Amino acid sequence: MNKLFLTGLFLALFCPFVFANEVVEDYFDIATNYCIEGNYNEAANYLDKILLIEPDNKNVEDLRNGLRQIIQGKNTSFVLPKSNAVKQAVNYKKLGNKQGELTSLTAGSDYWAYYFLGQFHRKNKDYNQAISYFIKSVNAKPSFNQCYLEIAVCYFELGNFQQALTYLNQYLKVNPQDDFAYALKARCEANMNNNDVALSDILTAIALENSIDNRFLEGKILYNMKRYEQAKDKLEKLTGEIQTAEIYKYIGLCYAELGDYSAALNNLDKSIILFDEDKTVNAKYNEIKSKIGK
Repeated sequence: MNKLFLTGLFLALFCPFVFANEVVEDYFDIATNYCIEGNYNEAANYLDKILLIEPDNKNVEDLRNGLRQIIQGKNTSFVLPKSNAVKQAVNYKKLGNKQGELTSLTAGSDYWAYYFLGQFHRKNKDYNQAISYFIKSVNAKPSFNQCYLEIAVCYFELGNFQQALTYLNQYLKVNPQDDFAYALKARCEANMNNNDVALSDILTAIALENSIDNRFLEGKILYNMKRYEQAKDKLEKLTGEIQTAEIYKYIGLCYAELGDYSAALNNLDKSIILFDEDKTVNAKYNEIKSKIGK
């Protein structure tokens, strides 16, 4: 839940949700302002009002549940910012003034300003700069361990999987219930061909949060382990909810390895229709067509 709450919070502060209903949008703005002030009870009340109007709004539900955890004292590692620099940056963000947002954050000298500077640079894919600010943030407030996860994400994006694992392990020592961290750890291990460890990590993530993304990653790791039958079965169960080029690619590749060329071509064809620039998919499709034609 920590990950879901943080995601919802940052969307609230820097990427406001788009609502079709103006009343709902007003309620969300009010909730966001209460969050910034640290008045979690009132913020949660307004999120409840939104859910009465939009009961299927998963983003708002996750944010509301995260606030409830803080109110109940179950998650005290994260306190919403009271930094003036952050408040000014939020206002500039709402006005679409990117330079004003950056200038406000840069003028700050507290751990929140450093943290959101890290977020700003990560969003703009300047990962090394982002890392430097996340490090400043956690140095200013050593208990703010969320920074370790953010640093790990940046190192993952840079392709430095070993360094990402170092920070993930540090983060998980104090946040052992975060499925996102375990899933990211699984991705790092898989990229380093440590597939047995990767599978163990993603199974832990699934036990914590049985999400589609986690189960999809499990299927891909099983494919990497050459456990094609298991991978195929796992991935095919997801196609009712996921219809992407990537999932049909992996299903097709599994069928190809299992020798069922008809099913392989069928799935690879679906992948090519959705995205025709994957050289691996096109090469495998042509290879199988050539085999069948002989």
